[in-house]
Amino acid sequence: MTVAFVVSPARLVLTIAGVALTAACGGGSRPSTSPSACPGSDALWVASDYTSSSVGALSSSGAVWATTGRVNLGADPALSVSRGRAFYVARDEDTIFEIGASCGNPTEQWNVHQASSPSSSDPQDVAVASDGSLWIPLYLVPTLLVISPSGAVAHTLDLSSYDSDGNPDASAIAIVDTPAGEKAFVPLQRLTWSGQSYQAEQPSWMLRVDVATATVEAEIVLAGRNPFGMVQDGSILWLSEPGESADGGFASTTDALGGIERFDTSTSTTALIAHEADLGGSVVEVAVSGSCGAAIVADATLVNATSLVTFDPVSGAPIAAASQSPLATVGADGGFYLQGSLWLNGDLYIGDRRRATDGYPVHALSSTAACALEIQPDAIFLPQPPVAVRAPD
Repeated sequence: MTVAFVVSPARLVLTIAGVALTAACGGGSRPSTSPSACPGSDALWVASDYTSSSVGALSSSGAVWATTGRVNLGADPALSVSRGRAFYVARDEDTIFEIGASCGNPTEQWNVHQASSPSSSDPQDVAVASDGSLWIPLYLVPTLLVISPSGAVAHTLDLSSYDSDGNPDASAIAIVDTPAGEKAFVPLQRLTWSGQSYQAEQPSWMLRVDVATATVEAEIVLAGRNPFGMVQDGSILWLSEPGESADGGFASTTDALGGIERFDTSTSTTALIAHEADLGGSVVEVAVSGSCGAAIVADATLVNATSLVTFDPVSGAPIAAASQSPLATVGADGGFYLQGSLWLNGDLYIGDRRRATDGYPVHALSSTAACALEIQPDAIFLPQPPVAVRAPD
């Protein structure tokens, strides 16, 4: 497997254990959207200008499908895939949409807002357990939410004790079949507010949760700080970690605790294998395929210009650092403009938030056996700036 980093008018709102959950007919409400058939689609995409958002599918040949319908997708989206299912996370709307794995069309939705929170609960990710339950970490409240296959809230795990400020900032989740059974792994940033910005002044942790009993059984100290993103490759979790400096770690590109961390779920051991000083930037997201690792990194300027780097997934040694990047945004073209990464059929696809004549490109880069990347002519264009590109696992 390769990895990388998108109503019905009548509905019933249930409140269970302090969580508002939208439900209908024993599950989430079902929006009517299109298309429902996208022949030849290879991946799903999410795009947003951070005032409105869209979701759909694409093929490597250049075909792009975008969903339509009366669904509020919010302004702060994320995309999750787990056990062959896909989910659009409208973080600012506290809403999870299950989406078609072929087209990205929303088919079901859940509202996961916690009634005790005056603002967004900020869901970050979705993982599916073997029994079909959905596990959702919330970022602005210290809760790991579990929704049963019937749509009811099965568990709410209180995470407030894992940080002295009462919220450990859970940023992602993966459920893995380990030698010790089915486990959920949840990275905790554990940030502190300095008065001007958030910093990772204390160690970040990985929670290991036993899925069968829904109990936390271990806290593993991570080698790096501020797990900003996480992707799964079999038993391995790849963590993007900007480090402990100001602005969530993006104020420096020489942070000793910033880089790419490799977490082995079979043993719950971990190592920071690639350091941001060697890569030439703070790591935003990671994509790994076989012996080739790629990452989007950001510099420490005010615009946070982004570059594409490559590294050896075993040793962590850089293959091409930011200074040799085949794809970069510079100067005024900063702003985290490279977003969304996916290995597909041996090629690397990278989203670019800079508008071209035909829309917002998803660049294709061919790769040699030595992980040398060469950008190809653009064929894929999205209707809005890309945020994420994922293939259903």
